Amino acid sequence: MTGCGWANPFDDNIPYKTRFEDGLVFFEDEKYPKAAQQFDIIVDRGSHTDLGDDALFFLAESYFLDEDYELALIEYEKLVSRMGFSPYIEKTRWRICETLMALSPNYYHDQESSRKAIIEIQQFLDDYPSSTYSVGADRLIKDLRLRLAQKNMETGELYVKLKAYDSAIVAYKIVISDYYDTRYYRDANLEVMRCLVLLNQNQEAQEFFDSLKANSDSLVNESFKELASDILNNNS
Repeated sequence: MTGCGWANPFDDNIPYKTRFEDGLVFFEDEKYPKAAQQFDIIVDRGSHTDLGDDALFFLAESYFLDEDYELALIEYEKLVSRMGFSPYIEKTRWRICETLMALSPNYYHDQESSRKAIIEIQQFLDDYPSSTYSVGADRLIKDLRLRLAQKNMETGELYVKLKAYDSAIVAYKIVISDYYDTRYYRDANLEVMRCLVLLNQNQEAQEFFDSLKANSDSLVNESFKELASDILNNNS
């Protein structure tokens, strides 16, 4: 292809600095697969050079911005494990949080990755409390907690449909204990009472409601009392 303006991307005679600069041009032009190709060669063959951690970071960024989150996560985690003092470490740690969020499934699927993401984000906030990414981190945690709460609410509803009310109560109580700061907290308490009534445990349902009145001024407003009364009277 000589003379046609094409170069062999695997040519060992191309200096790493030239290859890195070419990768940055592709990166700035949002040609992320081509950028990744250049950075990957440097990471593979020139990790011992001064460009090693720069190339690894931009390789991960190229995958991330191209929405190839699984490959991005692998490269970000490599950078953290190999180059803990890299100037890219804070942003890399944040990108890992964003990547885990992107890989976290919809609420109706298994949520193990969502729980892992929350742990990673909380660790990030502990290590970088003054980070410019802290506001975004708080937002991600809220989104993930909402997703997990919704998952448990849907699980409870499924058990109700199956008339497995004891199991439904377990799911709703997870929302009450673990996700009390989400919008599902109110409904989870109402559904526990409803399931107790369906189990013909009216006394337990009343006691549950009484404990809420005694301990939760903000939850038990007039609207909540009206809904709870309908449930306890088996009117809904």
